[in-house]
Amino acid sequence: MGIPRLQELSYIETAALAVARGDSFEQIRVAMVNQAESIAREADLDGSFVTAKWDVMRSDHRSHVHNTVDVLKELMRLGWVEHHVLPSTPQSAFAHGHVVFELTERGHEWTEAVTQDKRAGYNTLVGELLAAHPQFEGFLRVVGARPDSVSDQLTVPLLRWEGGAHRNAEEFLLAFVAHMVDSLRQGGLGWTAEPEAVETAVLDYATTAMRRVETRIERWEAQRRAEERRRAVGAVEEREPGRMAKAPPALTRKRIASFCEEAAVRFAFTAAGCPMDYISHELLRRWSGFMGLANFSYYAPGPSALRLWATGTVTGSGPQATFQRAVGHPVRSALLAALPRICQEETERSAEGTGYCAVWRVRAAACWQQRVSNAEFDAAVRDAYRGHVEGLSFRLHLDEASATRTPGSTRPLVVKTHPGVRRVFHVMRLFDKQREVAAP
Repeated sequence: MGIPRLQELSYIETAALAVARGDSFEQIRVAMVNQAESIAREADLDGSFVTAKWDVMRSDHRSHVHNTVDVLKELMRLGWVEHHVLPSTPQSAFAHGHVVFELTERGHEWTEAVTQDKRAGYNTLVGELLAAHPQFEGFLRVVGARPDSVSDQLTVPLLRWEGGAHRNAEEFLLAFVAHMVDSLRQGGLGWTAEPEAVETAVLDYATTAMRRVETRIERWEAQRRAEERRRAVGAVEEREPGRMAKAPPALTRKRIASFCEEAAVRFAFTAAGCPMDYISHELLRRWSGFMGLANFSYYAPGPSALRLWATGTVTGSGPQATFQRAVGHPVRSALLAALPRICQEETERSAEGTGYCAVWRVRAAACWQQRVSNAEFDAAVRDAYRGHVEGLSFRLHLDEASATRTPGSTRPLVVKTHPGVRRVFHVMRLFDKQREVAAP
């Protein structure tokens, strides 16, 4: 059973509670838009959130239809909502807008449970998802979050196309494959394969994807030239500016590197015994991160790679699933104890000489080395910053300045200083308390 295309597990709660209220399909769709808006608002750290965009989505009956259909399908698959016909396209959603759905007995039990105890409710949800989706179970097993996992991490070697390091796509593809093969020979990836298989898989996938893009561009160019010729002889009227056919995205270095990453991820998971497409892997790493079961980073110290690791363990599935997570005081104490060494290593790597480190780089290193979640790192650093931790050998300074761009897959550190006030910190520095005391 394929992984449902749901970016957030909270969508399942949103839809289930809407069904419990007796909402129609259109009301459930609006509830989904509201939930997506709430998540976007919470994630906004630079003031770019635009309320008007979400108002348009609420009023557009075709917006978020796919998400609404997917979440209702999943609720039916879990046996929590009675089966019913759903819209096949956003355009047909208007014909289903009035339809009301019914919870099953198990659906009523879960909505009551998640209302009374959200943590327990979501643990139950994960247990049911594991039973319904072998790929989810396989993902957790591969990254180390199952009792029978053979490794506590999965590493996918990657290569960035930076500057003039590679003259063309062919040269980059060969360098990418060579990097993967070299990493395989060194070991420690959590999976193994023959070098020839790696080369074939990556080159075939990437070249096919590139050829598809080039064909799309060529077809668009041919259509554009044909239309210009017809317009020149008066065979067609000039199009309105807003109705011009949109050009397909260009085949940039970034897209070529992305195709290689997709190929590498697909191959690594298959070699580890859990075949899946790239989007499914993205969704599952998001779900498992939200549930505190696994973490990932592109920026942990070491050769360029995507690294995924367990931050908890799930035993069993369905209603009998039990959970253990690396959380709490012992985990945070170990993080803070390791922080001086990690910051020193990051300072030496950056070679800037200021003593300040990017928070997201320190977080990636600490979470990878300690095998913990981003949430635990942030909680530990917040406690130290607020002076809530006794016996530390250092004083922590956080700064809102940012000399480098924070990558899209990471976040700066957010600290709530007053009710409703969030400060966003990008860099950090540790000051040795003994040296400060000894200073004249």
